[in-house]
Amino acid sequence: MKKYFFLPAFFLASLWALAQTDSIMNISLNEYVKDERFDKYQLTLALFLPQGDTIYSMDFEGTRPVVPIKIKKPQNCKSCAYGNVFFSGTSNPYNPGYVSVLVCGAYNKNPLLYIDQNQNFDFSDDSSYKLPYYEEKPLEVELSNAQLPGGKMKIVLTKNMLFGQKYEFKQYMDEYYEMAYKGRKFIGVEFTYREQRYITRGGFVRQNRESFKIALQDVNANGIYNEPGIDKVLFVNAYDTVFDATNPINFVIFSKKGKPTYFEKNDRLYEVVEADAAGKFIRIKHSNAEVNFNRIAVGKKVPNVKLTLVKGQKLKLSKLRRKEVYIYFGNRNSKNFHSDTLLLRQIAALDSNNLKVIFVLFVNKSYELRIYNSDADPNYLLAYGTKELTNKLKINSVPQGLYLGKRRRVKKYGLNPNEFMRAYLKEENK
Repeated sequence: MKKYFFLPAFFLASLWALAQTDSIMNISLNEYVKDERFDKYQLTLALFLPQGDTIYSMDFEGTRPVVPIKIKKPQNCKSCAYGNVFFSGTSNPYNPGYVSVLVCGAYNKNPLLYIDQNQNFDFSDDSSYKLPYYEEKPLEVELSNAQLPGGKMKIVLTKNMLFGQKYEFKQYMDEYYEMAYKGRKFIGVEFTYREQRYITRGGFVRQNRESFKIALQDVNANGIYNEPGIDKVLFVNAYDTVFDATNPINFVIFSKKGKPTYFEKNDRLYEVVEADAAGKFIRIKHSNAEVNFNRIAVGKKVPNVKLTLVKGQKLKLSKLRRKEVYIYFGNRNSKNFHSDTLLLRQIAALDSNNLKVIFVLFVNKSYELRIYNSDADPNYLLAYGTKELTNKLKINSVPQGLYLGKRRRVKKYGLNPNEFMRAYLKEENK
């Protein structure tokens, strides 16, 4: 006869938690991804005429000495112009932090671009790339770190679109470059290119029911993606299309002095086990460590922040000082968004005389909050999510809950609506 042994439920739960904590997830970061600044970049690859075989280093608009540099041009390179692309992974002593480029046939429809990748100022040994005309496919080129060739960032160049621009604007831009870079001849803004850059590499986290996007960002644009105190780990919801590296709810900076790097996502704590210097992969695991992310201590007051409600009204937290307050932070792509918001309605109805519920919703456009308000008809306060709000209240991920006692004193961070309801009802029934 077979014998069956049953383990206690709490023991099985402990084993599951241990397995979840110790399981290391390897995430490939196979492609460049857009951060929130990518489409906002309005940088111009400024181009100047060389003086014979001499170009000049980037002088930051006169803030450091100009260095004349002798170059070697490719054969048959006529009507050429030169410029400088910011990339701090370079190692030459004449133009630190920049890679020099040469454009041959600068006034042609499709000039040729030479990038001095090896930093020897000999453009005859560099590859050439055809620059695009209006509406043509952008040129994408990778720059490699001198010490770590596999560590790269990508620049994207498109023809500057000036259709409809007034003559005064073009004249202003020409005069600006002539003034800011004295002694050089600017070729004209209509012959320049818009420069955008990919400095973020992303991938997808999938484990059981858990899914979100993760990325490494090369903040100082040197082709290295894991520098302590500088570079960032980014994380957004599975259906988000852009990584926002400006909002603390979507990133952490790599810890200094060899300390572990942690981040929160979807009510879970993760530890970064390893991040590839070239940004090709990241290894993470669930963690049960006690990490407070510089949160405001229990019993201490949070700042008297001003909330902007859905109809534009302003509300200071001090107005609710006689009540307990549960603040839920989320966005439409947050995990469990539908069930969490249904619970918010129930929580708001528990004890409206003593408990106030606020839903801080992060949206891309203000009208999205009004649409949600119209659809949901909430019985709780609905407010705009802002970076200032998350900074002041020390919120570092969404979804996230913050439970305040009377007079804005912290009672608990991290309670999701289900956990808050159970804790509140348990306290009420004592």
